[in-house]
Amino acid sequence: MMTRLLAGCATAAVLALASHGPAQAAVFNFRFDNTPDGTVTAPIIGTGTFSFDGAASAGTVALTSLTNYSFSFNVGGNSFGNANLATPAANIQVLFTTVTGGLSVTFGGSGGGPFGGSVDFTNPSALSFQPSFGSLYFSGTSSFGTFEGLERTDTTVPEPMSLALFGLGLAGLVAARRRA
Repeated sequence: MMTRLLAGCATAAVLALASHGPAQAAVFNFRFDNTPDGTVTAPIIGTGTFSFDGAASAGTVALTSLTNYSFSFNVGGNSFGNANLATPAANIQVLFTTVTGGLSVTFGGSGGGPFGGSVDFTNPSALSFQPSFGSLYFSGTSSFGTFEGLERTDTTVPEPMSLALFGLGLAGLVAARRRA
């Protein structure tokens, strides 16, 4: 009786794992330089990520339509994240553009932050992305430059529940084998 129960659990776990693929997160790596010329070149003075649950595809979407979006930037020694967002999220648009090797991301929208950018952060320093999906930014009071956000392609992560079910299935198979 116990062997059948364990074998049934193992089968259910294996089927659940097979039918449920890994969760996907879209992650864009950012680089910031100190030249406002539209091309990111050395020296790089900042890095960061923009991510959300799901997949990205070319086009424009509202930031609020992206599940679990997250900003994490470090520019000129200052860190900026979701808690530092000064522009209302409902005002921000996200543009995904096809580039060689994947997608790039820029921001636009109706603004509404304290610096007039498409996305503004304060921490108490400032980070502001150029309005209208531009590639320029400013940080602090006088640092201007170019940024780029490129899609990272190695971002699939296993779902914890699938791993738990897989582990339960393996345990069931081992137990059933020992009792047989």
